Amino acid sequence: MKDLWKSGGVAYGVWTTLADPVSIGIAGRAGFEYTCLDLQHGLATFSEVPTILRYLRDSGTIPLVRVAANDEALINRALDLGALGVVVPLVSTTEEAVAAVRACRYPALPGGTDDLISSGGGRSWGPIFADLDGARNTDDDNLAAICIVQIETRQAIENLADIAAVPGIDALYVGPNDLALGCGFGRATYRDDPEIATMIEAVIAACKKNDIVAGVHCSDIDMVHHWRAKGAQMLTAGIDTTIVRVALRQQYTSAAAG
Repeated sequence: MKDLWKSGGVAYGVWTTLADPVSIGIAGRAGFEYTCLDLQHGLATFSEVPTILRYLRDSGTIPLVRVAANDEALINRALDLGALGVVVPLVSTTEEAVAAVRACRYPALPGGTDDLISSGGGRSWGPIFADLDGARNTDDDNLAAICIVQIETRQAIENLADIAAVPGIDALYVGPNDLALGCGFGRATYRDDPEIATMIEAVIAACKKNDIVAGVHCSDIDMVHHWRAKGAQMLTAGIDTTIVRVALRQQYTSAAAG
């Protein structure tokens, strides 16, 4: 996915809130570049994560985990269990952004190639699948790990330029609902208030300036197309529960129509 972004491409994803490995495995094989397991608001807990991530391995999708908080132990554990990247919620300051980056990466090897963060990472060694899949060089893991921080508070908007400049961040991801709530707009969207649109556009501009990726959590396909045209390169195109509900409703409606 990093190579796709470097080439200017767009990664489309699906958000999963169910705790069922089979349904998430099916979602991961639908063609999306990434599949994100939501541990902040979803039904899954860390008890289900190892099985879910094993279902996603070799599926053609990049498995991401949104951790419940910007906590080193939670980020370490998600990566140890097989996530290739994390989405870290409620990052509002440079200090919080640096903490997220450090939790994603091991200390750099002497003479190594990891120059993403000059102070080195703080991740401890403990990937439990190393025995099954083979341990990799920690510098390689540092370069491969995807660190995505969420911009969803007024303070984050105020500190946007500094957060976007933190070395080691791969993407800033906008949660539009929480951003609107956190900035006093209630459940309004960019379609309802131009100030919300301006804030999201500011995130995209900050990402472009720092050569990182802007991501937007989208509620429908029109929203995906809108923010793709504005320059976002990470676009969540739907949530598993909504996709299943809508598909089932359409199936029922079609069946009852005759």
